[in-house]
Order: sequence, then C-alpha cells, then structure tokens
Amino acid sequence: MFFRKNKTLFTLTTILSLLVILNSENLKAQPVNAATEHWKKMFTQANLMMGEHFYDSALMTFTSMYKTDSANANVCYNIGQLYLLTTAYKSKSLPYLEKAAAHVTGNYHPDDAYEKDAPAIAYYYLARAQHLNYKFDEAIQNFSRFKKLLTSDADTIDYWINCCNNAKDLMQYPVDCKIINLGDSVNSPYPDFAPIITADEQELFFTSCRPLMNGDSNRDLNKHYYEDIWISYAKPGGGWTQAANIGQPVNTPRNDKTISVSPDGQQLIIYQDNSIFSEGANGSLKVTYLRGTQWSYPEAIDSNDVGVVNSNSYEPSCCISPDQRTIIFASKRAGGFGGTDLYKITIESNGKWDDPVNLGSLVNTQYDEDAPFIHPDDSTLFFSSKGHNTMGGFDVFSARENASGNWGKIKNLGYPVNSPDDDLYFYLSADGRRAFYTSIRNGGSGERDIYEVIFNKPLPVDQVAVLDGYIKNADGSRLPNDLKITACPVGSNNAVTTGVNYATGKFLQVMRPNTNYNITITTQGKTVFNQKFLLSSDSSYSSLARAFFRSGIILGDTTNVFAPKKKAAEAVVAKAREVKTENMTGKILLNNSPIEPLSEMELLLADNGGRVIQTTATGTNGAFTFTGLNPDSTYLLEFDAKESKLRPKKLLLLNSNNKTVRNFDGLKRRTYCYHSLPADLNKLPEIPEENEVAVNPAPAPPDTIVTTVKGKAGGKENRTKKTLATSAPDFIRYFGYNTNAISEQDDGFSALIDKITAALATDKVNVTIVASASKVPTHIFTKGNKGLALDRAKLAEEVIKKALNDKHAEMKNLNLRTEAKVSGPPYRHDASDESKYQWYQYVKVYIK
Repeated sequence: MFFRKNKTLFTLTTILSLLVILNSENLKAQPVNAATEHWKKMFTQANLMMGEHFYDSALMTFTSMYKTDSANANVCYNIGQLYLLTTAYKSKSLPYLEKAAAHVTGNYHPDDAYEKDAPAIAYYYLARAQHLNYKFDEAIQNFSRFKKLLTSDADTIDYWINCCNNAKDLMQYPVDCKIINLGDSVNSPYPDFAPIITADEQELFFTSCRPLMNGDSNRDLNKHYYEDIWISYAKPGGGWTQAANIGQPVNTPRNDKTISVSPDGQQLIIYQDNSIFSEGANGSLKVTYLRGTQWSYPEAIDSNDVGVVNSNSYEPSCCISPDQRTIIFASKRAGGFGGTDLYKITIESNGKWDDPVNLGSLVNTQYDEDAPFIHPDDSTLFFSSKGHNTMGGFDVFSARENASGNWGKIKNLGYPVNSPDDDLYFYLSADGRRAFYTSIRNGGSGERDIYEVIFNKPLPVDQVAVLDGYIKNADGSRLPNDLKITACPVGSNNAVTTGVNYATGKFLQVMRPNTNYNITITTQGKTVFNQKFLLSSDSSYSSLARAFFRSGIILGDTTNVFAPKKKAAEAVVAKAREVKTENMTGKILLNNSPIEPLSEMELLLADNGGRVIQTTATGTNGAFTFTGLNPDSTYLLEFDAKESKLRPKKLLLLNSNNKTVRNFDGLKRRTYCYHSLPADLNKLPEIPEENEVAVNPAPAPPDTIVTTVKGKAGGKENRTKKTLATSAPDFIRYFGYNTNAISEQDDGFSALIDKITAALATDKVNVTIVASASKVPTHIFTKGNKGLALDRAKLAEEVIKKALNDKHAEMKNLNLRTEAKVSGPPYRHDASDESKYQWYQYVKVYIK
C-alpha cells in the first residue's frame, strides 16, 4: 500500500470546512411554541457540549431528541458522529448514519435547530461506520462517493479505501487461532489495556481506568478515571486471580500505564504523566525495580543519559530486549517519517546508551507506529501500526531482524487477530503459541478489554526455553539482596545476567535449546554456584506444552541440580553432547517456463510434529540455509500458500549441488510443504528436471463433466451421463475454504481470455466451466456446499464474460455453460487437513 509522505489524516474540521456552507440568513423559520422552544434549547445545549468535548452529555441529549423525531436526519447525523467518537460503541453509529445519508443537502446549516437534513460529510461518516461493521464494499462505495465531492486533500479517503481492501484480502485467509476474553478477574466495565506478561507467564501487568477503593477520588476534569497499573497472577489450574492495584510508589495521583516488563518480572517500565495538571501528551518513560516484595520509586529510563529516550516530544511506549541491552521505543520527535516512529538504542561498553536510531522506512510509515515488543528469541519484533496493510486503525505486525541488523518483510498478523478497529500491545509467549493484547470486540466487558490469542500453529519465532525456579540457602536463612544469576553459552561471551528476588528466591533466564550453558550465581563478588547445563531440545520443558524448564537450587550444594534423575535421561543428555549437527542448504525454484527462483520468501523449518524450529528467507536466487540440525531427524519445510506468485505453480527443491530432489509435495494448513526432509538435502535422490510427477502428492480428482442427454430411454425424458475430460483444463483456480471468486489477476486468466478471444474471431467456441466444492461443511454459505459450488461457477462466468467484452470478443460465437458439483472424499471431521480437500475446491475452464 502506497502513501504519500508527510501527509497526515485530515481532520473532520477540515472536511467540514470544505463542504459545509454556512448561511445564517437562510436559517429555517419555525413557529414559536413551547415544543419548538424546548427543541431549540436542547439542540443548542447539545451543540455547545460537543464544542466543549463533553461528548457523553451531548450524545444523551441528541438521543433524547431522536425519541421525539426519529426521522430527523440532522439529529441522526450528530448521534452517528458521537458514537464514532466513543471507544467501544462505534458500531452503533451505523443505523443513524444510514438515515442521515439518505437525506443530504448541499445547503446545510449546522447551527440551525430546525435543520432536518444532513451535510454531505455524512457519506464519509457512514463509510467509516460500514467499515467498522465489516461492510467493506458498501464502505468503499460511500468513500468514493464522498471523494467525488472534494477538490483537494483526498488522501484520507484513499487511506480508508485501502483499509477496506486490505481487510477483504486478509479475511480470505483467516489465521487459525482462538481469541478469548480474559474475563472479569482481569477485565472490568472500564478501559483495560496494555497487558504485559513475564516470560514464565505467571504474572500479568496491565493498565485500567477503573475506580479505586476510595471511589471517585481518582477522576480527571472530564470525570474519567485516571490510569493505574494492576497485576494478576496465573492460577495453577488455569485462569487468573482477581486483579489488584499494584499500589504506591508505582501508581500516583496522575496517569500511570504499563509499557514493558523484563522477562523475569523484576523490572517494570511504565509511562507516567509529568504533572497532575498537565493536558495532552506530557509524560515520561520510567523504570521501577522489584526489591524483594516492594517496587522502587520510578525513575526516568534514561536518568544516566538524560534526553536519550525521553524528550519534549511524545514517547508513549517502549520495550527492552531479553538481555536488557537494547530498547526500542516510540517517539513523535522531529525527523521521523510521520506520526510516532519506532527508534532503537543499545547500551555501549561503558554502560551508557548510544544515540537513538530510527528503525527506517521499512518499519515506520507516515502514520503512527506504537507498542513495540521484542520476543524472547531476541530476533522478532511485534508492533502496532496505522500504516502498511492495516485493516483500519492500529493493526499488529511482525518483523524479523537478520544477522546484519536489518529488518525483513513486515507481516500483518492477519484476521481475526486484527480487526477494523484498534489492536495494540501484543505480547507473545516464549513458545509462540499464546499472546495477550488489547482489542475492541463485541461481547467485551468494557471500553477496551484484554484478550488471549491461542494459535493452533505457533507463530514463526526462534525456539527458546525459559529456565525458572527458586534459590534457597541450605539452612533456610535469608538470601543476600545482591544475588545475581548468569547464563553463558560455553565458549561464548554472550552472557546474560539477571537478579534474583532475595525475598522469594525466584529467578528466570531465557535460553536456547541444544546449547551448553555455564550457570553461575554470585554475591558480593564471590561465586557461590557454578555448574554446566545442557538444555537439549528434548528436555522436560517440551513435554509441558510450554517453553518452561523449572529447577531448584540450594546454595552450597555440590550435586548437579540440573542432572536428570534417571540414568536413561543421563544417557540422552550424554548423547546430545556428542551429536554432530548438519546444515540444510538448498534452493527453491518456481517451475515456470522459464524456471525462475522463489526469491525473498519466508521459510519455516519444523519437526515432524509441526513445531517450528527455525525461520529464514530465500535470497534473490532462491537459496536458503538452516543450521545446527540433527542428522538423524527429518523435517518439514513450509512456506506461505497465500502468496499469489505460488498459485497454482509447482515448485522445485534443489540441494546444495543444484540438483532437483523434490517437486511440489502438497498443502498443509494453507502452507506449501516439503515433507520428511533430511538435514542434508544431498542425501535425497536426484529427480530429472523433465519429471513433473510430484513426490507424495495429494490425490487430484478426475475431471468429470456432467451432460444431459435427451431421449425417452426407459420411459424417462432425460438422463445424465458422466464423462472424463479428454484434455487438461485451460484454466484452474483452486480455493481455500469458503472462498468463491476468481479474479482477472489470477495466474493464467489473461492467457485464457486471449485464447478464447482468438478462437471466437474465426469460429464457434464451446467453453465449459466446471466448479467444485469439497464435502467439508460450510457454515458461511447458507445454501450449503452445492450453493458454494454454484456461486463459484456463476462468479467465474461473470468474470470471464466481462473480460471478453472488454476485449471486444465476438460474443455471438460463444457457447458457454457451467457445471457445479460437490466432490472429493467423505468428511471425517478433519478440516485441518487441507491437503486432503484442496484438490476438490476449484473452478476449471475447458475450451473446445
């Protein structure tokens, strides 16, 4: 999506100034009586309240007027505006704005109590409401309608049209996940947002604008409760404890908001207003430390390097890397790309922060970027943005940093994680399976709620483990308050040191599997514990379905606390120490004519259980490498099936000697897969380049055409017969579940139209469209699977006819017919096995 630089979304006031003609001399005269005087008084009062930003009161007044005159388009227009200004009730604006847009005038008088029509800007507001209600095609129509009325500054309209198109595209391929409201133990009828979790997922910090025990004392001038920081703890059997206010000195009489937490939960970064009397964005990012059971007094995050992070500009959020040596923060300072941008600072060898560096135009846009989060793998960044291919408002995006420090492709996390409204503060678990974030959704508890996302397939992050546990003295005495635990890979200088909570003894370290670590505990400059520890990929943390490895340490104990208890387990660890690793190196080519590389495609390497182990991207020549693999294991190589350049082409997998070893294998959960690959691709037998037979392909159905034969055999007027197609189809479009439309941009469609057009120029042409739906039940198409197949055939016919008309083809020579069917294997409640059903969801076109 392209946006012009240095253009901000124009305000509603600007739009009004373009469209509204104020003509006080032509105000509508009304007879004066008690009813009209009351109406005028209420209208004037509501207008004044809108001007003073008392939107709740204005909405109540206009709603009361609506009960008196529900046909008044001006009242409907104002109610619709006011609902759009709310956080949680924007969608309620739709029916009012539909009424308003039905009675638009070019001679609108905003201050006339007796004005019954709406201004033309109602089209814009209606489009916004339709967009929020997932009516994207209708929204595009009204955005376009409004755009025609403008003489300049149409960028905002283009922005929202792009949002609608992005939403339509993303909803075609929904993310396989479940989104769960955290419930009333965390959420309240008030705004609850900005969740942050410790790496062991035991503590949840968040921000809430709910009343305190002392009632209304923590309200601002607009009667809104100030933001405070709250905490909840994971229950052993699942769920969260009743949230509690974290208290002083973290919370103050002004706004205090959660920003980031260190993986071990000992360091909390917050946003704090600088003055209780301040208006607007006037605050600082501060840090507080857990000293035993008490939080320290918050101090500026850059107190040792004043001005590095906090400035006179707006800095609403930041995050800190797992090793606590990098901070990424959002700032509206001068010199950015527009709105709030993301910046990065790292700590130097002298212990001071270096100068901030803008993350650049690949991450930042002319719109706002906010709420960064660095995953424990220290390579994956999640953030929210109003730019890129957002569905509308803030969407959550991800980006991966490569070894040279550059950011890869920015990816929208997709629908339903993202919505047409704001989605922010995304925090992902260490294993990539669960996330916590803020969203505005139907059925929530309040304005904004906190949700958990459970991904059926983990997000592609590097595998990490969380070593956590408790340290004790053998005699049960109090621990020193300066206890530090350091984990350093053997043979490396990349040590990570974190504090130990001296009151509870709790510690936590983020580590990499298949790595030998040296674990050291120090106090007052002395080493009181030192052991080597191999965290193998088959360690007990894997069996917990979470990336945890728990252990207890008793200071002074010389036994190996990390040694497995069973001899068999010791043998596994010993074997893991000696194992030699191999690299998987190869290339992926598109089997086109001519053959071309599959360049800049993100690849996922998973074990045979589907757990993602590594991710990388192909180079411009299609080359890729995965490192440190077990030569005795086999792997899955996966990549995104939604990329249009992949459909419907086959792919070639080459080894490091540029020999073809696999063709296209099949589909698995909207992913192209190569199955059962060894670590060394050179161990696979070579396939001749001219061999187009797939290795272990999913079975494709025969092409069956149903024809009606007229006659009176057997006393029946008609009978049908099924014949196999004698030739391959001239065009194929395969579909995912519940999708039905083909496009002129589909691969091969242009060639199909050219072929039909050329044939029509000289003779009669028979074109048969065969559409199929699989037997997986559809819950979206009310006419069932046969209805879905009929829709596919009908839409294909419409697109083909339109394209032929655009080519001025000889349509009188065209004989076009359609067939629709439900085919494929019986449904066995295994819809997740898309490779089984993919081949039975298609439109095929035959030319004779």
